[in-house]
Amino acid sequence: MDKLIADTIKNSASKFGPKDKLNLSGLLNVLDGVVDTPGRILIMTTNHPEKLDPALIRPGRVNKKLLLGHMTSRQAQHMMEHYFGGSLEAKQKLVVDEVFKANPTISPAQVEQLCAEYDEVGDMLAALSSM
Repeated sequence: MDKLIADTIKNSASKFGPKDKLNLSGLLNVLDGVVDTPGRILIMTTNHPEKLDPALIRPGRVNKKLLLGHMTSRQAQHMMEHYFGGSLEAKQKLVVDEVFKANPTISPAQVEQLCAEYDEVGDMLAALSSM
């Protein structure tokens, strides 16, 4: 959402007319049109929810808020099992536990990136251990 707003405001003049700045009122009108459409799901993300205008995130406009914070060891294990298509061995789970005990601020995006980069669980765990 932050990028959408920034990109819209940043757009330069086009051959169709002068630079059109997006304001909160215009954004709310667009969102209300999208939200009222049956069967549509709108997903907004931000790294700074505290900076959002309360009108933008009021109940009815935003029905569900999720904090996607740091992962637990168990969540990382589930993600790895999903990516690699099988259960982790006990010793592999211990490696993940040790990594997350030493570094509890690992994000889901970091684990996902490592899963995508490596074809073997052992190689992925070696990379995870070096974080």
